[in-house]
Amino acid sequence: MSRLAYLDSLRGIAAVLVVVTHLWLPSWSMPNHFLLDIGKMGVIWFFLLSGVVIPFSLQPGPGGARRFIVSRGLRLYPTYWLSMAVFVAMLVLTHAELPSGRTVIANLTMLQAALGYSDVVGLYWTLFIEWVFYALCLGLMLTGKLHNTVFRALCALGLLLVALAMGLARMLLQRKLPVALPLGLSLMLFGSIWRDWILGQANATSKRCAVALLGAFIVVLPPTFYTAYSFDTGLGEYWVRYLFTYALAIGSFLVLTQRVRLQQPLLLWLGTRSYSLYLLHPSMALLAGYWLGNATPSTLLALVATSLAFLAAHLSYRYVELPFMQLSKRLNGKARAPMPFVPELQVPQKTSNRP
Repeated sequence: MSRLAYLDSLRGIAAVLVVVTHLWLPSWSMPNHFLLDIGKMGVIWFFLLSGVVIPFSLQPGPGGARRFIVSRGLRLYPTYWLSMAVFVAMLVLTHAELPSGRTVIANLTMLQAALGYSDVVGLYWTLFIEWVFYALCLGLMLTGKLHNTVFRALCALGLLLVALAMGLARMLLQRKLPVALPLGLSLMLFGSIWRDWILGQANATSKRCAVALLGAFIVVLPPTFYTAYSFDTGLGEYWVRYLFTYALAIGSFLVLTQRVRLQQPLLLWLGTRSYSLYLLHPSMALLAGYWLGNATPSTLLALVATSLAFLAAHLSYRYVELPFMQLSKRLNGKARAPMPFVPELQVPQKTSNRP
């Protein structure tokens, strides 16, 4: 078993937190002002895990950028397109309102937020942040700064300050500016620095940078959340809830990657299928509702939807994710070897947890 398998376990837990948020919490009638948002906690773990892995999957030298884009594209897009097709099919089956053709076409790019279109599935917003992080890593690699710990730390701090500025703008303008984008990127860059601690390779520089960023989070996050969520947009966004969730997510991530490393087989199984589970569980919720009917007890409905989500995730991993990962290796000229752990993102809005 890989010495980093516990990271995959953490990814499995994060995916389950997202599923519980969307399939189970509605039936428990949890109030919007409940202090902890476990779905967003899972998303924060996903962002941090991406930071641990993605920058170091880039191979400098001729063709490094091309191999990275091919690998990431084939890793994300096929399953993403499958999830969109299944979700639209479920909307048709349940006679729900369909997104416009332009919205669907924009969503095929995974960059719909930049194009000014809404997400077909609420949780797609995290994947846009993922691609922005890829672009940032590529830019750092091409400028020779990707493995400069101090420079990455300064970028993380700068993005954190951008989030604070956007929070102030949200408060003054009463507009929903995307605070999630700079916050997510800052967390990812912190994850890239925390990686040295995980691997036992932290030197004086990486230790100082990690501690400094943790201090910056402690100082900057409270005013960021207070200003950004000083008014209610109808999605249950309360600044104390955000602050507690982020604090618990970051703190638990540090503990679970440094002190308590979980490697149970079930969690590893979930971790390898977490991307498909993340993307397909909203469709399985619609399918369960269609089969069982609206009069079905909510707990039974959640149980069936969860079972369908696990089954769909396994089939998607086996027949979509694995074949395209193998294709990526062939195109990039790599030997057939176990795919390294690569975390994916993602949680929805109210149906979304968009910050």
